[in-house]
Amino acid sequence: MVPVKPWLYVLMLWLVSWPLLATQIESNRLSADSTSKTGLQYLYYLNTTDDVSLDDILADPAYSHSFQPVNGDKRILISDHQPVWFKVRLRNTTKQAATWLMEYNFPMVDKLEVYQVDRASNNIELLNRTGNDYPFSERALPYRGYVTALNFEPEQEFDLYLRVEDAAIIPGDITLWQSEAFISVQQGNAIFDGVLSGILLMLALHSFILFYQLRQRQRLYQGLFFGCFAMVLAILNGLAFPLFWPDNPAINLAVLYIFAGLSLLCLNLFIRARLEQPLSFFWHKVHLFNNLLTLSLLFSPLLIDGEWRFWLLLGTIIVVLGTNILLTLHYAIAGQKSARSLALACFFLLMSAAILTMAQLGYFKQLLEWHYLTLLLILLCMTVIHFSLDHIHSELTTDHQTMLELTKYKTLFHQAAEGLFVGNAEGKLLDANLALLQILGYQQISELRQDVGGHGMTRFYANPNDRQDFIAQLHKFGQQQAEIRGLRADRSPFWALLSARLVPATATEPAFIHGSVIDISKQKLAYEQLSYQANHDAVTGLYNRHFILQQLTRSLYQGSKRNSSLLFIDIAQFNDINNRLGHSAGDSLLKQLGQQLAQNLAPADMLARLEKDQFALLSPGKNANEALVIAYRLVDQVKQFKFNWQQQQLTISINIGIRVIDNSRQDSNSFLIQAAAAAASAREKGQNRIHLYTEPMATS
Repeated sequence: MVPVKPWLYVLMLWLVSWPLLATQIESNRLSADSTSKTGLQYLYYLNTTDDVSLDDILADPAYSHSFQPVNGDKRILISDHQPVWFKVRLRNTTKQAATWLMEYNFPMVDKLEVYQVDRASNNIELLNRTGNDYPFSERALPYRGYVTALNFEPEQEFDLYLRVEDAAIIPGDITLWQSEAFISVQQGNAIFDGVLSGILLMLALHSFILFYQLRQRQRLYQGLFFGCFAMVLAILNGLAFPLFWPDNPAINLAVLYIFAGLSLLCLNLFIRARLEQPLSFFWHKVHLFNNLLTLSLLFSPLLIDGEWRFWLLLGTIIVVLGTNILLTLHYAIAGQKSARSLALACFFLLMSAAILTMAQLGYFKQLLEWHYLTLLLILLCMTVIHFSLDHIHSELTTDHQTMLELTKYKTLFHQAAEGLFVGNAEGKLLDANLALLQILGYQQISELRQDVGGHGMTRFYANPNDRQDFIAQLHKFGQQQAEIRGLRADRSPFWALLSARLVPATATEPAFIHGSVIDISKQKLAYEQLSYQANHDAVTGLYNRHFILQQLTRSLYQGSKRNSSLLFIDIAQFNDINNRLGHSAGDSLLKQLGQQLAQNLAPADMLARLEKDQFALLSPGKNANEALVIAYRLVDQVKQFKFNWQQQQLTISINIGIRVIDNSRQDSNSFLIQAAAAAASAREKGQNRIHLYTEPMATS
């Protein structure tokens, strides 16, 4: 005989005793001594698939034996579009008929069905079908939560089955109320929620008014945060559904995630703007990551669904508030007073959000109405955030007239047409107006501060030495003005008129610099165009007579130790070509010949067209022998030059007169006349001739 192993005895014993080990359903007894509000001591749950009905549960003992008690650690059940069944047995121990209200206090649930099963007859009655997937008008009782009336006969006992379906979580929080107590509490809650929402909306309105008056971005972020946060609370407590979209239940949950994302985004932007200091590379990346995270939460109704969206909401709250607590603590330790209140507000806001979430999900109910305390704490935190700026402003001065003057100055400063700035003596930017941001190509002053903090003011100078010279003159004379070639944010150049004044340090205030920047690029371009036209020949693009005489005068004035040479160039065939072929041919000849003469000249040489067929070349630092070398080279170039015009090819010849610029104390015009006389002498000798002017020589 084969011996039976001990574990087989254990298995057989478990199979025989399994029906006896099934969950025993206990009754919740309701008596005349029961309080006006009572929780369910015995509550059981079962996870099933979508196709399981109540008839299936009642018909199959396996389902009935599978119900598990809802304990403290099972109060929150995770769901992914799979229904959860709750079972509760109620017994009226009195000999009188009684009516109780059963509340399922989770306004965000998708679907809720309440069935009453008579234990004696096993009859099933559908008492209520409601949830976020149904219009508000279909609720059995018109309250923000889900309420079902339970009518008891004397000493009656029956079972209640609740079928709950949601995309993320299903709290097991069910409460029984007496009618009078429930109505009284609901009225108090409505008043409390209305007052809280009203205060938040008043704070939002106050912030918008201050933004309109002061044009401070942090005020705009404040107002948007308060408004969005008021909407989040209204959705969570079920107030928004019947007021704003009672016939559109599909958008109720989506609007919650949208306004939660907007609230956290505005809070993140507000704290960044309120700090008003350039962030380090790490904290700047954290700030950008928080913005992306809140935007993903905002658009989550379009991207993800179900449980993942719920965890995204909780994760975003923790990450955004947690990182901002660390950020504000960092600046508070560094000595910024306003950061201390921000850090404290963010910390309590995070704790309040956690307690509020747990209270909404059914925790803390047995101890205290935690959500009321939490909402008051949130309101306190919002007030601290809102009035932190006003507290800082009040520390500046208590004189109302001074505040008005300061506001007037700031308005003039930020609305000025020219770019204005204020900085300290070490080169740190303290403030700048909108006009300066537009000139330099920035959208926000925070971007400008960050760029200055990373690269310094020298970053805006095309020539870094200009910055050093300007600051040196500013410290020497107290004020300075100069035209500089600057660089915008995208490194594109521009011309600016920079004016600055240094205010010395006092016993209470450090030294600072204030000034203005005016974009003169258009004026500079117009001046350069006029200067070009005044100094250049319109036909050839070479210098003109005015410019060559001006440069000659400058050379005489400077009194260079080395002589210069002036070459006067005369074209022999110009009049014949101009008269025979027309002015167009004459202009073309001048252009082509000018290009030919300009070849192989030294960088310092200046070639000009004087008038008609006359050219001049001023060659600084060249003596007579060097000037003759240049003249012979020009003659050789012209000999090789062929003038092409309408399939004709013509040869050109020139004559050159040379006048060495010496210390004979003559004016520039006299030297030019003498060079022309030398060219005339060369022409009398034939074509492509060169003549050097000597004293005395006729100038006729």
